[in-house]
Amino acid sequence: MQIDMKRVDTEANVDRFYSVGLTKDLFGDHGVYRQWGRSGTWGRHRRDWYDTELEAQSAMSDLVNEKLMRGYATYQPSNPQIRCVSMTLGSEPM
Repeated sequence: MQIDMKRVDTEANVDRFYSVGLTKDLFGDHGVYRQWGRSGTWGRHRRDWYDTELEAQSAMSDLVNEKLMRGYATYQPSNPQIRCVSMTLGSEPM
């Protein structure tokens, strides 16, 4: 499950995106993956790991609610395939 959000305010020169989704690694650990930044850029990435799927879902729900309260709105990307590629090509420092 992935939720994409966007915040645009032309007067303040704000055009940001925020994507958050659930992930699972090969060892069965559950996590929340998020990507955010200015629209048209790769932005930043972060993964947080949790002991249970329920904890990860709760954390994801909290992040979504926080962004909605800050003025973000959910949207459907115009080309979901491009969005998926950008999420898989990004890498985190080891």
